[in-house]
Amino acid sequence: MANQTPTQVVLKSDAAKRKFEEVLGKKTNGFVGSLLSLVGSTNLKNVDSNSVMTAAMKAATLDLPIEPSLGFAYVIPYGREAQFQIGYKGLIQLAIRSGQVTKLNAGPVYENQFIKYDNLFEELEIDFTIPKGTEIAGYFASMELINGFRKVIYWDKEQVLAHGKRFSKSFSRSSSPWQTDFDAMATKTVLKAMLSTYAPLSTEMQQAIVADNESATHKDVTPDVTDDLVLEAVDETKTDVIEEQGAPEAPQEATKPETYEELPLL
Repeated sequence: MANQTPTQVVLKSDAAKRKFEEVLGKKTNGFVGSLLSLVGSTNLKNVDSNSVMTAAMKAATLDLPIEPSLGFAYVIPYGREAQFQIGYKGLIQLAIRSGQVTKLNAGPVYENQFIKYDNLFEELEIDFTIPKGTEIAGYFASMELINGFRKVIYWDKEQVLAHGKRFSKSFSRSSSPWQTDFDAMATKTVLKAMLSTYAPLSTEMQQAIVADNESATHKDVTPDVTDDLVLEAVDETKTDVIEEQGAPEAPQEATKPETYEELPLL
C-alpha cells in the first residue's frame, strides 16, 4: 500500500469495484486492471482521483476498453484532471453496434488518386487503379444504412487544418496527435462529423459524442489509422464514384439536415 498512489487506493476500494461491476459485470477485473496500470505508468497518478473515476466510468458505460494500444477509448491527464476521449476504433464500434450501418469507411485521399469532388451532390471520384502517392489531398468518410441511405463527406487538407486549429487548444503542441498522428486525427474528425450529423444516433453514440465534445478543448488522443478499419472496403480495382443516395424511408433516429454545421468534434 505504501507505494500506491491515492488514486490507485481509491480504484481498489470495494466502493469503486461495486460501481464498475454495476456497469461491466464480469468485465470489471480486466477493465480496472487496465485502469490501475494506466494510473501507475502515466501522469494520471498526479490527477484528481474523482476525475479518473468519472472519465473511466464514461468508457465503462460505453463498454469500450481503455487499453491505449487497442485504440477504442482513452483516459488521459490534462492538468490536474482526467479526461475521457473516444478513439477512432471506438466510433466504428458504436456504429456497428447500432445495427443500422451496413457499410462504413474513412481515410485519406491521395492527390494522385483524387479526380474530383462535387460538394453540391456529394460525389467523390477516386482512381484506385493508380498506386498511392505520398501527398494527401484530403480525407473522406462514407456510410450506407440498412434502409439504403448513403452519405459521403470529404474535407480537403486545408479544411481539416482549419478545424483542428479552431477547436483543439493542443493543436500546436509538439506532443499533440495533430502533430504526431495528423492522418489519424484528420480521419477521426471527418468520420465523427459524418456520424454525429447523419447517422442514426443510438443512445451509446449520443453519449460518446457528448463526452468526447466535453474534452474537445483538451488533449486529443487517437490510435493509428489503417485503411482496413471498415465494414466493407472500397473497391480498389477501378475508378469509383461514391455518392449519396436517399431511401424512401429512414429510421426515425436518422437525421439528414440540408446543411452541415461544423461542431467542436475533437
